[in-house]
Amino acid sequence: MFPYQDPSLSPQERVRDLLSRMTAEEKIGMLSAHGNAVERLGIGEWCIGTETARGIVNRDPAEPTTVFPQPIGMAASFDKPMMFMIGKTAGREARAYYNEKKNTGLMLWGPTVDLSRDPRWGRNEECYGEEPCLTGQMTAQYTLGLKGEESVRATIPTL
Repeated sequence: MFPYQDPSLSPQERVRDLLSRMTAEEKIGMLSAHGNAVERLGIGEWCIGTETARGIVNRDPAEPTTVFPQPIGMAASFDKPMMFMIGKTAGREARAYYNEKKNTGLMLWGPTVDLSRDPRWGRNEECYGEEPCLTGQMTAQYTLGLKGEESVRATIPTL
């Protein structure tokens, strides 16, 4: 076992050890949303940034996921407990796919907290509206649901 695999060490010690063992080429291979495997160090291929504006997006038709309405429609419900449950459902699906495949990401792209002010932006369907208080409250509940209530986070939402 390498020191970076030792959970009794601090995260800083583990990261320093891992980085000291990696070549420049291996480090460069980690600089995108798709990380290359570093087999000699026991690091598998990985991906981050699963889209989750309205549930987990799995692009494999053989493995469907739950899809919810566009965020602007969910926000129009004014139902904060529902937003938490939607986030929790999406977080559990992300964790389940991760547990099964080990190469999908637990860092999720969502929710979008930007305000929908100008239709020319082109991503308005991912917003929760133009009202800051409503957007903040709804995205907060979705985010809390995504991370989960367990001692180990279900996911890491990246707003």
